[in-house]
This record gives sequence, C-alpha cells and structure tokens, in this order.
Amino acid sequence: MPTPVVSVIIAAKDAEATIGGTLTSLVNQDFAAHELEVIVVNDGSTDDTAGVIGEYSERLNLIEIHNADSRGVSTARNTALEAATGQTITYLDADDWYAPGHLRSLTGAITGLGVDFVKTNYLIVNGFNRKLRRAPCAQHNTALNPRDFILPHDASTMVDFPECWTGIYSRSMAERGLLDFDPSLRTCEDRPWTWRHHLEADSFAVVDTAGLCYRKGSTTSLTAVFDERQLDFIPAFRSVFAMLEADPGLRRFEQKAVRNFLSILYFQIVNRGSSMSRAVREKLNIGAVNTLRSVGGDVIDLALANFGERRLPVIDPIVRRVR
Repeated sequence: MPTPVVSVIIAAKDAEATIGGTLTSLVNQDFAAHELEVIVVNDGSTDDTAGVIGEYSERLNLIEIHNADSRGVSTARNTALEAATGQTITYLDADDWYAPGHLRSLTGAITGLGVDFVKTNYLIVNGFNRKLRRAPCAQHNTALNPRDFILPHDASTMVDFPECWTGIYSRSMAERGLLDFDPSLRTCEDRPWTWRHHLEADSFAVVDTAGLCYRKGSTTSLTAVFDERQLDFIPAFRSVFAMLEADPGLRRFEQKAVRNFLSILYFQIVNRGSSMSRAVREKLNIGAVNTLRSVGGDVIDLALANFGERRLPVIDPIVRRVR
C-alpha cells in the first residue's frame, strides 16, 4: 500500500461532543483514502468518544488506539507517532477542525519548500466570533533557518508560537527524535518541544493560511484547568534552560528563554492565582524561584528590560527571592 502523504495525530479524552466535527473536517481535505492517515488515541475517555470515532472507520483511513486509563497528552501523542507511517506528520486537537483543503495546502507547502517543518496562522473561534492569530514571522513562503527566529528577547518570535497543531513536520524530524514529547509534562509540553525544533532543525517556513480553527474555551482543554497540572511550565522551562546550558553557542538565547518563563509566570499569577489552592500557589512560588536560580542574575535583569510597568510588580516578589 502506498505511503500516506500525511499522518494526523489526535489525542482525545472525553471528546464525544466535539470529535465528530474534527473528523468530519478531515474527510473534507481533498485526499484519497490512502493519502491521509488519521491516528486517534482515545486516552481513557469515560464518555462515548469511542462510539463517535467508530462512526468514521469507513470514511477515513483511521487507526484508533485505546488507553483504558488516561496516560496524558504527551504519552498519547508519542504512542500515535510510533504508529504513524506518513511522509509528513501533523497534530490536531479533538475539539478543533480544518477548513476544506487546509491540510492539502500544508502538505504542498512542506513538500514544495523542502523544509523540516512549516508553521501557519490559525483562527481562534469563540462562539460566533473569529480572531486571526498570526505566526510572528514576516517572511512567508521561503525556507528559513530556525535559529534566526528565536530572538529578539523582548518581542514575540516563533518560540512564542509553540502549539504543535500549528505545524506540519517532516518524516526526517520524527526519525531524529524531534517529534517526541516529554511524557512527564501534562501541560506546556509544546514549549520545550518547539524550542528544540528551533535549536536543532535545519529549516522551516511560515505560510499564510487561515484554515485551522481553534476552539477557545473548551471545557476539555487543559488550558482551562486551574490545578497543579498548570505548574508543568516550570519543569518544561527547566528543560529549555538545560538545552541552552549544554552548548556555549546557545547561551545567547538565555534571555529569551527567561523572558518566556517570566511571561508565563505572570500569566499564571494574574489569571489563575486566585483559583489556586494555597498549596499549589506555594509550589508555584518555590518552583519559580528554584528555576530562576539556575540562571544568572544578570540574565534575569536583561530579560526584564522593557517587561512593562504593569507586569513587573506582579513577578517582583518572586524575582527578589532569587537575588
């Protein structure tokens, strides 16, 4: 049987209400059955996610992997990756969807440009409202060096655009181990994953499409939870700092990584702090302090340049404990 053009990986948990729309959008991607491989990991769902997936077994080249107990999104994606056979690989959440032909555009771009990965814009869908989120790169439709788009530290760059489902990735990246997620991370798993792409991949491109629809406010999304899982951004960035410390040639990116970390820390405190228990909030504070102590105080000071008068007072109590 011919090798599929693309494998789409979907990690699904309790997605009965939404995954039907997700899979229907894949039916409308202008691929023959053998060209599109869809791998769904049903990760310990307690609703009828399996039943909805089963309705598409004859409409798609569909592989379902069932986990009796949830093993987390990172492990689910890694399991699906091991089963994937496509020339290219992409990811789609079980509550999001593609406009017709979107995936064909992405496979055409990565093949035509001959790059390791391609990233694209997406639409944030909130009820009837639509908002375009653009990839923070002005150069489109051309092969680029991933390391050239990590800096500057005080502006939005491609490492601030980490969602795995905004990209399509070559088979060679999987063979090099660049598509494996850290199974210990329940959230923020795509941050070190994306940093590694920009540090180790050879080429990438950005294309100007708006056919990827992200459903904001889904109750099944981990971005909506307010518990200890949200603290996984701390070990996620410890791994980023470890990557940079391992190679002196990468030290120039430390300010950017610290800036990333502090921005997420600010977001957690402002948007989730009031919903955290005292124990979780203390773990946040201790974890942030210990992580920042692993980098030099001069790097932190430089990263805080132009951080904003509104944001600085929020994180200052933690930063002062580092100094």
